[in-house]
Formats: sequence, structure tokens, C-alpha cells
Amino acid sequence: MAAEAPVRLWINASEGPRATGYHAHETGQLFALREGLQVIETPSGRWVQPPGWIGWIAPRCAHAAQSFSATTGWSLHVDPSMAAGLPGGPHVFATTPLIQALVDRLASLDASQAVFEERRVRLAAVLIDELAACATPSLHLPMPHDERLAAMAAALANDPAVSDTIDQWADRIGMARRTLTRRFAREAGLSFVQWRQQARLLKAIELLSLGESVTAAALTVGYSSVSAFIETFRKNFGCTPARFFEEAATLPQAKKKPA
Repeated sequence: MAAEAPVRLWINASEGPRATGYHAHETGQLFALREGLQVIETPSGRWVQPPGWIGWIAPRCAHAAQSFSATTGWSLHVDPSMAAGLPGGPHVFATTPLIQALVDRLASLDASQAVFEERRVRLAAVLIDELAACATPSLHLPMPHDERLAAMAAALANDPAVSDTIDQWADRIGMARRTLTRRFAREAGLSFVQWRQQARLLKAIELLSLGESVTAAALTVGYSSVSAFIETFRKNFGCTPARFFEEAATLPQAKKKPA
């Protein structure tokens, strides 16, 4: 039996929402969307992937995925030996003109050419090197491991507009306020206040990706002032919500089958 190619590229499309349960790949997986939204989840956190950002799942990393509308995009599976420079868990990278050019070239290669596979491996290696050098923070919401804290965090991640205070949550889950504060910060890596803000911003990105207006997204995630939401968004992501989506990745037209 012939060895599996070290790099495999798919152009993907789904006509509606889709969810996959926990699973893992022997290979590393890079993927991006031209349209739609995807959320990646592991026991340690959630990653939001809007159009124009590149997702990464490390080899043998158990994860679940969910999209909320029709999607189109690409998926690149790479041999574990090529993935040493990328994170050991999920990550979401911002794209750049060079990264997008590399993806476009990978998708446009003629598989009938004798040097196709060697060239694809070289281009994928450059793409991985560029991503590894990217310093942009991931669109990541860390989740605590404690069962009670995890349930609280999941409820807030799904509806971050809930305005209950940390004292109210402590009473609700049966944990002393001081214990909740200390344990949450240790397990999530963020204070409760920082984490709640991140949850609101990532939920807003989900809503904006699905076509909600900036005003509607701000109010839905719990901001009473749209200007305060825009300023917080700018401080965290370096641009306004409108600018955030201006550089969505474009994809060449291709058949939906392995290349």
C-alpha cells in the first residue's frame, strides 16, 4: 500500500449548520473559511474562527467543531513531522497577504504535474513557518477544569450578557467567593472580569460573522453602550469590528475533493 501523502488539501463546502462530536486526526490540520463561522472546542477552551482567520488542530488533539450557517473554505492536513513549530493545541491565526498567497498557490497546483507533491510539501512548509512566526493572539476562551466552574463558564460563554455578579455565581454554585476567584484565575489563566470580557467579545465576533449589526451584537452580549463596545473591541484586537472583517480570506474555485 502506498504511503499517504504528507500534505493533503481539500476545498470544502457545507449548505447549512454542521456539528461534529469529539474526534482526533493523526495528522495536523490547518483550515480556514471564506464564509460562515466555526467554533472549535476542547475540554480546556473554545476557539472562535471567523472568515479570514486560519485554524489549527495539532495531531491527535481531541476536539469538537460546530458551524452555525452555510460555510465554504479549505482544509490542509499535514504530516506530524511538519508541524513541530506550531502550537500543541488548537489555535486561530490571523492571515496575511503572504499566507493567503501561499494558500492560493497550494489550491491552484496541477496534480497531474510530476513535481506536484514535492512542490506542495515545500509550499506547505513555508506556510507553516509563516504561521509559526505569527504573534497574533488566538481567538481563544479558556475554560476551567473544576466541574462547578466549568458549568458556570459554559453558561456565560453561551450567554455572556448575563449580568450576575461573582458573588451571585459563588452562591449559585456553592463555592466561597474567594475560592471561586482564586481557582478560576488559576485554571482559566484570566481573572473572572477579564474572562467575562473575552467571552463577550468572542460571542460578538460570532454574531457579527453571522450578519448581525455592530449595535445588535453589542447589546446582545451585554454592552449598554455601543461606543464602549467598539472601544473595548479595538483595544483587544487592534481595530474596529467593521475593520476586523474587511480582510476575509478569498478562495479559488475548486472541486470539493482531495487534491
